[in-house]
Amino acid sequence: MDREPPILQPPVASVAQPRKGWWKFLPILALTAFVSVIVFIARYEPVANKQYYPKCGFKQITGFDCPGCGGLRATHALTRCRIAEAFRFHPALVLSLPIVAYIAGLWIREWRRTGNMPVPLAQPECNRPLKWIAVLFVSLGPLRNIPAPPFSWIAIPPPPTTTEDGEKPRK
Repeated sequence: MDREPPILQPPVASVAQPRKGWWKFLPILALTAFVSVIVFIARYEPVANKQYYPKCGFKQITGFDCPGCGGLRATHALTRCRIAEAFRFHPALVLSLPIVAYIAGLWIREWRRTGNMPVPLAQPECNRPLKWIAVLFVSLGPLRNIPAPPFSWIAIPPPPTTTEDGEKPRK
């Protein structure tokens, strides 16, 4: 048998094909959903309108604030351009916003470079900023539960007894 083994060829890099069908509308749908949620949070203040927002299961079970506690109040404060108040409610959220903007810039740059809508967060240069955001949330979350200075300075302030309009919050 004088058969030679097959010659192995290196894999050919595949060229990104434009998305077909409903996938091309996915970024528009995601952006619409995101803006709708932000408008809802801006319209309905989380403390005064508790019936619209779920309770934190982690806090109900453990009694401690989870890494996301205070995020709705911080988002509401950001929609009112009160950055210092938003920072008091959730420092990690406010500190992560420039990182999120950087990741969005990377995504838009890739979109403009290739002409195709990239898969979100698939670029390798997005991994390090995502790790920074994870470190922010995971580290500041537990530190806010320590009841001693300086950690008590980043604890979530208690809800106000009155709303922005001067009324008592509804239950």
